[in-house]
Amino acid sequence: MTVEDKARPVTLSRAAMILVVVFILLGGALRSVEAGCQNSLKLALKNVWLCGVISYAVAFSGFAILLIGWVAVTGRRPWPTRADVQAMPKWAPFGGLLGGAAILAMIAVASDVGVSTFNAVIIAGQMFVALMIDHFGLMGFPRHPVSSRRVTAGVMVVVGVYLMARY
Repeated sequence: MTVEDKARPVTLSRAAMILVVVFILLGGALRSVEAGCQNSLKLALKNVWLCGVISYAVAFSGFAILLIGWVAVTGRRPWPTRADVQAMPKWAPFGGLLGGAAILAMIAVASDVGVSTFNAVIIAGQMFVALMIDHFGLMGFPRHPVSSRRVTAGVMVVVGVYLMARY
């Protein structure tokens, strides 16, 4: 199965969609708590790079424990085949590195601008790149053309960022 095959839109029931939205909201809420953790780590260690290494070491350890627990509970081994790995786009594994850049930004500057402004600016950046990815159907995502409503929503996010930073 190729990346293109996996890009078909999934139709979820209303209840499943509500659970998905709650999960995403929880993830977003945890980003603000994460900023606090990262800032406390930076203040204690006085080294942005070391904070990044420790954050990723803890994340790696946590995911390794979850993977081991999942395999123990389900008995399933979620390992890809050689063909799966060969079919994977060469850029796919770099998502963690890109996430690391976002974490580095959080460690370095969130305390200077505040968590709310930092998150608002992050969301604005995410929205505009997401619009491009959706519009062109990049990286295995289905195409969702840019519309005037979607652009208006992006502009509203920027206005929200401005208001968050200003007040």
